[in-house]
Amino acid sequence: NLQQLWIDDNNINADGCRELAKLLQGGDATLETLSLSNNRIDGDGVEILASVLQNNTSLKYLDLVRNRISVEGNVKLLKLVCDISSMEATLQTNCTLHTIYVDEDAEEIQEWIDYANSFTCNSNSNREKLIDMQLHSMRRADLCRLQGIERSNAAFYGDFDPLHLPEILALV
Repeated sequence: NLQQLWIDDNNINADGCRELAKLLQGGDATLETLSLSNNRIDGDGVEILASVLQNNTSLKYLDLVRNRISVEGNVKLLKLVCDISSMEATLQTNCTLHTIYVDEDAEEIQEWIDYANSFTCNSNSNREKLIDMQLHSMRRADLCRLQGIERSNAAFYGDFDPLHLPEILALV
């Protein structure tokens, strides 16, 4: 029933992330705090962690400051809490993980991670996030740019099933 794990300054790399993923997967995961600052985690390590954290409902705090994470790796962390690629993806983002720290050189991504995590985890949180991130054109434009998603009205409206338009309008 491990709830907190602080393993900073331990030269953890992608192989270590594979082992940590075992603590984070499955319905019996109990880890709430994971601090991995000042290690050797790179894009591969972030990919492993982000993949397992998509369905994790226990981890609330993740510190990845001072690692070897590229811009693409930081974007994966942003997409973990706010994937703007489709309305369905936004609805399925992790709302339990409310604190993620990345390097200072990723300030804009950190700001968006913090903003996405400002939505409390409850039955309406991802719905509120969907309204705020997908239907607010300026926020959507910024997130599309950061996540490398072509922003066009055709792609956005392609998400809408016309039969669900009344439900979408009811969200606003």
